[in-house]
Amino acid sequence: MAAATLAGNPRPYTEVPWFWSDQYDLKLQIAGLAHGYDQIVVRGAPSAERFSVLYYRHGQLQAITAVNWPADYMAARRALAGGTPLAADRTAASDVPLKQLLAPVA
Repeated sequence: MAAATLAGNPRPYTEVPWFWSDQYDLKLQIAGLAHGYDQIVVRGAPSAERFSVLYYRHGQLQAITAVNWPADYMAARRALAGGTPLAADRTAASDVPLKQLLAPVA
């Protein structure tokens, strides 16, 4: 990116921001930017320290925060990077893997 900009061919930065941290027995993973959200969906069990929070703005997924749930994190990060819709009403059921919701409907 820097080389393209220096060569006079600037490109917008389109990568999804992400972060992870291990805090003792907790794995915290975040992707996207949650600011300006108007709806959240909590999946899993916060009391069991295994859950994810999906942040939406105007019906579009903006970010995920996952605690000890890497499968949700990876699926949401893939959706954010590819612009794949993950409707809030479909993600509310914690027993349905987010990965399954990304699969094309036959």
